[in-house]
Amino acid sequence: MEQPLTEEKRSFFVSTKTIEETISFSKLAFPMFFSQLALALIGLNSVVQAGNYSPDVLAGILMANSLWFPLFLGLGGIIFFVTPMVAQLYGANKMQEIGPLVRQAIWLVFPIVLLGVLLLSLGPSFLKLVGVDEGIIGYSKDYLSTFIFAIPAILLMQPLRSLSEGITKPVPIAIINFILLGLAIIGNYCFIFGNFGFPEMGARGAGLSAIIGTWTALAILIVYLRLSTNYKQTQFFSRFDWPSLSTIKEILKGGLPLAASNFIELSMFSGATLVLGSLGSQVVASHGIAINIGGLLFMVPLSIGMAAAVRVGNKVGERDFQAARYSSFYSLKFGGILALFNTLFLLLFAELVVSSIWPSDPGVIELAVILLMFAAFFQIPDSLAMCGMGSLRGYKDTVGPMIIMLVAYWLFALPFGYSLAVTDVWTIKLGAQGMWVGMCIGLVIASALMIWRLNYTTNRYLTIRYEN
Repeated sequence: MEQPLTEEKRSFFVSTKTIEETISFSKLAFPMFFSQLALALIGLNSVVQAGNYSPDVLAGILMANSLWFPLFLGLGGIIFFVTPMVAQLYGANKMQEIGPLVRQAIWLVFPIVLLGVLLLSLGPSFLKLVGVDEGIIGYSKDYLSTFIFAIPAILLMQPLRSLSEGITKPVPIAIINFILLGLAIIGNYCFIFGNFGFPEMGARGAGLSAIIGTWTALAILIVYLRLSTNYKQTQFFSRFDWPSLSTIKEILKGGLPLAASNFIELSMFSGATLVLGSLGSQVVASHGIAINIGGLLFMVPLSIGMAAAVRVGNKVGERDFQAARYSSFYSLKFGGILALFNTLFLLLFAELVVSSIWPSDPGVIELAVILLMFAAFFQIPDSLAMCGMGSLRGYKDTVGPMIIMLVAYWLFALPFGYSLAVTDVWTIKLGAQGMWVGMCIGLVIASALMIWRLNYTTNRYLTIRYEN
């Protein structure tokens, strides 16, 4: 039986173990951070360029994204489970099994794409049903009519990302995402506004830019994986495989709860956007700006959670459950400390950041800054929830987090947010501020339950190890 790490417990912040863990997490988390940052900047770039073109176009794109993001992280989230699967195989030194696994994940992408496209085609009708302004719906349709062709490339990139990050090679993905960012900036500038001789396409131009950028990035990634020797042992390009029901079933077993978790989380933010859509384009714009700025800062705990999934998955694959537990709780501490800096940043610089993004409308600026104060409050609980979920993913525990998010976000966040925003059940209608109070409540509950679940799961694995 292994002995507890008493030395690390007595001097956590200065022990050799902590230094080693910080280095290991940093090697994974920093490239993952820049990778996610690039993706977030793509969204922020769309907000800035579309907002400078037209507030109504911006509102239309935001409404379209409120439908697309839950679908991507919901349906596409099934594929996200491949990352901890790869990580455990890598930790167990079963490199030759990684390539066949990723090939099966690619087969899963095709039905997911078809279902996603079908659901998105119903998006405008759904927006009309929930009372979104007809003008905004029109711009949403314009955007989706082109963006929908970028969806296959976006989803096909995910198994390849799982391959690279699962074997602790996150840097190439970060580089690819920054290439995608550059293409998005140039594409939006050309096609939204009609610069450099290109046609002025407004919302459709933003979608066309996404098509060009995503398919180009996918092609570059495939070529790199094929040429680099880092992936040769995985045997990804060694042969062609037809779908394997047993492997696909294994992916679905863990991927469906993970997909549901992602959908539940994103539906809270997207649901908030839909609720606020009835309050006008100015409120939607302020909400969208706050969401995107908060999303940029969220990349910090998200990257720690993603690193935890790989780090913990590697240790579980090695069957070193003591080290897996240590890494799990280290991720909470590491993520919590970094989230504190996010909180301080928002408290000190929120107005400066918002005014630099949207200088033309004082009303939008004022409301966005108020909403970012709520974002400052939930940075730490959001970080704890995300790092806890990432660590649990390393154990292939996806059902527990799904239930936790269902309770926290659908039973608390959305009902409280809706009632505070557009009804007078509790007090006067608070508008956007009420919606964000509800989100704060949900995130606090989620963080508490996620820590409890992590403690339960890690102890269960230690018991298994000690019994064996």
